[in-house]
Amino acid sequence: MTTIPHAELIRRASRRTMPAGPMVSADHAAATVVSLRELAQVATREITAVSQLEAPVTHETVVVDRAGWIESNMNALGLIAEIAKVDDEDSSPLFDRAGAIQTGLALGWASGKVLGQYEALANPGRLLLVAPNITQVAQALNVDERDFQLWVCLHEETHRLQFGAVAWMQGYFIGLIKEMIAAQGLPGRTYPWRFIQVINSLIRDDGASLIEMVQSEEQVAIYRKITALLTLLEGHADFVMDQGGPDLVPSVTEIRSKFEVRRDSNKKLLTRVLGMDEKLLQYRKGEVFVSNCVADMGISDFNVVWESPENLPTVSEIENPQEWRSRILRSHV
Repeated sequence: MTTIPHAELIRRASRRTMPAGPMVSADHAAATVVSLRELAQVATREITAVSQLEAPVTHETVVVDRAGWIESNMNALGLIAEIAKVDDEDSSPLFDRAGAIQTGLALGWASGKVLGQYEALANPGRLLLVAPNITQVAQALNVDERDFQLWVCLHEETHRLQFGAVAWMQGYFIGLIKEMIAAQGLPGRTYPWRFIQVINSLIRDDGASLIEMVQSEEQVAIYRKITALLTLLEGHADFVMDQGGPDLVPSVTEIRSKFEVRRDSNKKLLTRVLGMDEKLLQYRKGEVFVSNCVADMGISDFNVVWESPENLPTVSEIENPQEWRSRILRSHV
């Protein structure tokens, strides 16, 4: 993996924008870590039953604090640089001192936003649960903390299951990233640095986005593949979470209604980072797509979607589930 120089400088800079954690005792924080580890296992059993997917490879679930999330994403930047075939570190802004400071500021800011993250670029992949953020959001929403922890675990563990059960998923995802980088016709080192610039633009509120790098028909086509995949994965996770939630999470209705308000706010941030039109980036449409197909086909037949990349829905098919069902039925006659 490509090593990012000035790692300690990045860490120091991140502490300037990393938000303060929730006001809880050390005992409460320690109990939260234990609880999340236990509930992750409970969630895994439930989502395996609901989704009818099984992961032959155990992908690790790790409970981290915000500093741990930053450290993991520093490693991820190195992986992106490696995928992009960065071969001249000294000429990339990401690798000089000023770039390191901006990287740290961006990661510190983002560290307070994430509840869970599946590390699809790691080998093997692993799931991170960010304990202080989960606690802080539960407090902000004024919901039962254990119920909220389990609700989050149901969603995030579904992502771990998706990548663990579907053998080709990680390679396909990384392949899309490589395709997008290759389609730019730019030095690979531009990519991780551009992402950091966009995050910093959100902090400054100056409106930049990654869509500025997407111009040709080839780039748009790849971008839409990525969008369709992310929409499916998020929609499937929401569907599985809602199917398993009522039996395990007594206050699921309250949590879901309060959380949607928060999600809508964060979705606007994500929309701006990616520069996608709101109609293109509606993860809710992913859940509608999955729900519609499962209601019509049953979960077992729907799971043909995971058999190969060719079976994944397009953006158009997510908008019109019958198109996908018709195509799949024709190909499996």
